[in-house]
Amino acid sequence: MKFLKLFSAILLGLVILVLVGVFWGKSWINSNLESVINTDPDRKYNFNFETVEVNLLSQGILIHEVKITPIGKQEGVYVAGEVLLVTLNQVNMLKLIFNQTLEIQNLSFDQPEFEIFIPEEPSKEDQPGDALQGLFGDILSRGEINNFELKEANALFMVGEDQLGSLTNLTILATDLATDSLKLNYPIPFEFQRIHIGIDSIEYVLGNGQHFKVQGIDFDTDLQQLKMYSLSLLYPNGLREASREKEFQVDLVEFRLDSLILSGIEARSNLYSDLDIRAEKLDVMGLFLEDFRNQKLPRPPDEVKPLFQGLLRQVHVPLKLDTLQLTDCTIIYGESVPGKNEFWQFQLDGLNGNLVHITTIPEFQAVYGQLDGDFIGQIKNQGKLSIDLKIPYEKDEFLMEVELTSFPLTTINEILNPIMNGEIVSGNLARLNIQMHADSIRSRNEFRFDYDELKIELYQKGTDKKNRLTSTLANIAMNSSNLPNGKKYLTATYTTSRNRYRGPFNLIWESTKEGIMQIVPGGVAREILNSSGN
Repeated sequence: MKFLKLFSAILLGLVILVLVGVFWGKSWINSNLESVINTDPDRKYNFNFETVEVNLLSQGILIHEVKITPIGKQEGVYVAGEVLLVTLNQVNMLKLIFNQTLEIQNLSFDQPEFEIFIPEEPSKEDQPGDALQGLFGDILSRGEINNFELKEANALFMVGEDQLGSLTNLTILATDLATDSLKLNYPIPFEFQRIHIGIDSIEYVLGNGQHFKVQGIDFDTDLQQLKMYSLSLLYPNGLREASREKEFQVDLVEFRLDSLILSGIEARSNLYSDLDIRAEKLDVMGLFLEDFRNQKLPRPPDEVKPLFQGLLRQVHVPLKLDTLQLTDCTIIYGESVPGKNEFWQFQLDGLNGNLVHITTIPEFQAVYGQLDGDFIGQIKNQGKLSIDLKIPYEKDEFLMEVELTSFPLTTINEILNPIMNGEIVSGNLARLNIQMHADSIRSRNEFRFDYDELKIELYQKGTDKKNRLTSTLANIAMNSSNLPNGKKYLTATYTTSRNRYRGPFNLIWESTKEGIMQIVPGGVAREILNSSGN
């Protein structure tokens, strides 16, 4: 009986001791957790809160309504915000209480609302993403944290009092973190086993006034894949209105894109800070890109333009991509017409194909030797177009073969009418084939232009009125047909001098136009295309 009483007393004492310990532990954590979290003198942010729920038995802590505020005068980009709920699971309570250090298995932030502040005159280093990376690095460096999860985060991009953009429903899962080992390739700047990032949408206004939007991002290091959906980069009032605000002629570009998938991403890649892109494949699907130049404006001061290889040298980012694949893409180039309230457009659509062995890294350029491209498509939804392109890495030149078949020549009226001195009444293009070997000085060309039933109408100079006499004489002088089985079948071999102040596409157009002028006799092609040399 005495033993039972003694045992009961000891047990009761232990229970009371445990209860007192639990009460004291909870009280200590409530009173000291904020100071432990904010103990690092080199921290960039303070985390302040009022309400803490502690469960010593399950080793869990819930912190409600956490305010994140930067410390001191901020330079560059920085973050402020609030978090609805911070959850700490599997916390080493003994280390927390007796050593005042944080050892946490799982840390999660639920429904944060961030404001990302950007300087009014940002440097190249002041990128919005760097602010979040700095914040996450600051958070995770405060203890030994194995896994981190961000749930349903939203952010606003601010310059002073002005909102430039937003980010919605950002989620991040980072596992097996090594917070003593920096790695700046991703938003979580530490070594990890896996990072999975999802974003519902991003909107941002660029310095030139264009609006950038993405309606979905998914990135997973386990899959080595980045997916982006419904991308767009648009001027709010369109290209033509934006061009009126420029001092000189300049190519303005905007685009819409169904999806972009980068797969087979190499471990050395950096997709976040200092870009270094190395991957097996980039799939670009449903691209609609428009390039417009306002010819009513004065040209900028002339400068020598590179060809394709030179353009690649201007990409100051390490890039190694085995394959770039285009699927169902449309590319449009247009110009306004001086003296007229009109513009013309050249449209490639249904564009499908690949560029392979794309790299800006010298050692890989030496291995690959050249960049190869192979595409098929249509011109304004007509004909069958194929393009074969070879760009050597060791010199600024290119080899290109372009073939267009089964194309109604009257479609040229729809494309070039504002700059044509006439119109094509009828005509069928059986085959256009140009083979170019171009360098910085010239292009050596072999050209075929197989057509039949060609008939044209020329206009009176400076008007849209038909000149019947000139048209009749022109149709008599030219061959209405140029086919391989005809008596006067013509092909052309010639050299086109390059205007070094224009890019490679101008050389392709000038070479094609010169070939047409050589094959269609009587100066008819030159007369009808006399305004289209810009």
